[in-house]
Amino acid sequence: MLDSATLLEIAGGKRRPALLVSIVIPHYRTEELVRLCLRAIRRFTEHPYEVIVVDNNSADESLSYLRQVRWIRLVERGEEVEPNGVNAHAAAMDIGTSYARGDYLLSFHTDTIVKREGWLADLVSRLREAPRAAALGCGKLQNPSRAYRAIKKMWDTHRMRRWLRRLFGLKENPRFRKRDFYPRSYCALYDLSVLRRPGLSFRPTPNCAAGENLYRDILARGYVGIELEPKEMAQYVEHISHATALLGGQRHRHWRTRSKIGRAVKRVMGSEPARQLLTDDTLDR
Repeated sequence: MLDSATLLEIAGGKRRPALLVSIVIPHYRTEELVRLCLRAIRRFTEHPYEVIVVDNNSADESLSYLRQVRWIRLVERGEEVEPNGVNAHAAAMDIGTSYARGDYLLSFHTDTIVKREGWLADLVSRLREAPRAAALGCGKLQNPSRAYRAIKKMWDTHRMRRWLRRLFGLKENPRFRKRDFYPRSYCALYDLSVLRRPGLSFRPTPNCAAGENLYRDILARGYVGIELEPKEMAQYVEHISHATALLGGQRHRHWRTRSKIGRAVKRVMGSEPARQLLTDDTLDR
């Protein structure tokens, strides 16, 4: 694997070390998606990187495929994997972080597909140039129309729930609180030297997502985060939200959401760029 100490990049007419990025990908039973995800990284990434895939005891054909991919580092977890999907994902991220050798760490999902060259270099440059910046990412990767945003603003479900609970004298349910920004783990870049500080972990607390408390702890230590707009992140990657959970066997409680995810998976997997990547076996070597 490429060594960041020997790699150089041209920037502003000066030569300086090209910092290695460790891409950590938790995985559980998504054979076709992880194949597309890895091949897209291989095809479109020029910036120095290493990929660490942490398998949460898939024990199926997807694990057999990962064992054949020569350029990744595969970490196989056994039966000790947590039954809760969020906890399993967070534990896999912490394990991947312990194996990382880079200067930066990028959390990634198997349902995140790289779209173009230069994506990783752009993200690293944004984080590297900002003073005291230790994290970079985006919220949900969607860019709805103005009409949709206006309707959502008028029909704010979080505000409605709070109002109804106050009306009937009920306590606030933390599950339905409106979340502050934090870099969503489908594509979030961190300064790895900061992540290695004692007490920092992807492990969530109840009613929190993986990486949410981590981001708060990073800010509490005096570092800053960079929030990308959805349209900015969408230039680099496509995220099929919740596809990993659905294809990994976790059933969403609402059939409409399951149907929506299924349609999105078919659209992405059936696209011409995806078909080209899925037929190019050389990208596994």
